[in-house]
Amino acid sequence: MKRSLIALAVALITAPAMQAQAVATLTRIDGGVRVNQGSEFVAAVEKQALQTNDRVMTLDNGHAVITFDDGCEIEAGPNTMITVPATSTCAGGVARTQNIAPGGTEAVGAGGSSNWRTALLIALPVAGAVYYLTDDDDPTVSP
Repeated sequence: MKRSLIALAVALITAPAMQAQAVATLTRIDGGVRVNQGSEFVAAVEKQALQTNDRVMTLDNGHAVITFDDGCEIEAGPNTMITVPATSTCAGGVARTQNIAPGGTEAVGAGGSSNWRTALLIALPVAGAVYYLTDDDDPTVSP
């Protein structure tokens, strides 16, 4: 029992040290640049440490330079999102890069959170009109 408690305490103390280490740094930021290191995009800052699978997104007026620990650099022009690889691109790593919609902050083809509202505002009146026009509750009069 005592050994289990000691092992648990050691695991809890060393867990933060075992987290992913930074593989790159944002060395230059111009204009609108956002970083997602978990659940949401937030404003990026120069010298920000980046870990594997962090996403760097540049807006319409944005530009960023990601520098890996080995000195290798990736430049992101306007309307771009880059997912940071575990290994620099100079050492064979592949950075997932995609263009994002101009004027927006979402990837091309990604639906916004309000799209369902727009669809509902269109679908409800149309469904009501179809129901009204196809309602067959009127009694049939035979001659």
